[in-house]
Amino acid sequence: MTPFSRDEIEFLKQAAVFSWKEQLTRKIQLIFETLHDELAARLDSETLLAPAEMDFSRWQVVRGERFEELPYAYLDFPQAFSRRNKFAYRSMFWWGHGFFFAMILEGEHLDHYRRNLLDAYECLADRGLMLSLAETPWTWAHRGPNVLALRSDNRGEVADALAQRTFLKLQSFLDFDRLLGQEDVVMRQAAETFELLRPVVRR
Repeated sequence: MTPFSRDEIEFLKQAAVFSWKEQLTRKIQLIFETLHDELAARLDSETLLAPAEMDFSRWQVVRGERFEELPYAYLDFPQAFSRRNKFAYRSMFWWGHGFFFAMILEGEHLDHYRRNLLDAYECLADRGLMLSLAETPWTWAHRGPNVLALRSDNRGEVADALAQRTFLKLQSFLDFDRLLGQEDVVMRQAAETFELLRPVVRR
């Protein structure tokens, strides 16, 4: 068996890292709980094309330790998950990566959502939104081959990508460096992204 290195031994001595982790994760959980209240106040359920099984009173904040070996937390609101349909706005913190804000859509109204996106493309382009090209909605990235930025000069490329998708996931990203000295920046971007994506899910 390989012996412990000096760096490993020094790290094993660092109990404070776990106190910091718990403190920060609780802070993020509180942000998401407050964000739920903010989104609920903005919600106009009558204007949204949601699955019939949607219950707009349902929401959850989830914490976990091992998403690709790293801790995470997320808020799902509004949310509806079934074998046939997915309709969720997910605000996700992923340790070491950042914050993601995504509308996840799948099922009976997917063609309608695609048309809405293309109809509203001028308003959505160049606003920091990305279309997921991953094989599942549960892959998270803000750069690389699994995302396609919505830009004013690539509407055709986005339309082609949409035609291939069995689900629709549109997201924005908040880097950790933008948290410094900015009050409520997570709340603001989550709410702004929700408002930006509202035309995609309108009736």
